Amino acid sequence: MSDPDRLAGVTELSSWIAGREERAGDQPEAEAPVEPGAPRRGSRGPSGAGSRGRAVERDDDGGPLEPIDEEAARSIALRALGRRRASRLELDRALAKRDVEPAVRAAVLDRLVEERYLDDEQLARDEAERLRERKQLGERGIAAALRQRGLDPAVLDEPDRDDELQRAIDAAAERRRRMGSLDDETAERRLAGWLQRRGFSGGAVRIGIERSRPRGPRFR
Repeated sequence: MSDPDRLAGVTELSSWIAGREERAGDQPEAEAPVEPGAPRRGSRGPSGAGSRGRAVERDDDGGPLEPIDEEAARSIALRALGRRRASRLELDRALAKRDVEPAVRAAVLDRLVEERYLDDEQLARDEAERLRERKQLGERGIAAALRQRGLDPAVLDEPDRDDELQRAIDAAAERRRRMGSLDDETAERRLAGWLQRRGFSGGAVRIGIERSRPRGPRFR
């Protein structure tokens, strides 16, 4: 074979090899062996993006987590109580966020009530007193704050109306001092709305505004 013919053959063979390698590079990689029953790569299992509902949480070995038992749930609840006093409803919500089953939550909370770790009535009384002294809320505002925490305002003693009236006067006087730049009409309109939002009755609002009015002439 002449040199030109040999060169042509080598060139043709090189082109054929290059084309074969290029085609091979377009093929997908071979998947690693998969154990029987394990989901294949790209499949949509219970925790995949295409699954319906909530994703299944899995442990370090890839298996589903065991449900939280009563003792573990009780430990979670006690840690929460160690940080802040809580009502039964608040603890139930905290356990629900940790995926504790409803039956387990109920059992744990019942046990905590028996052990006196949970006492919604006493918590309601203590919280109402705190809101009166530190927040200067009216009785309606106190009742609303208790309900937000799952506490029943009905367990409270009959409110002392004279005490609520004095709180309204004190709160109005303190608030009015911050309104020195406003005219009387604007100041009292805003003050009335502020007292109402704090849960004071209409009568307490009216008297609070009247009793907090500055005495003597005002100078600007």
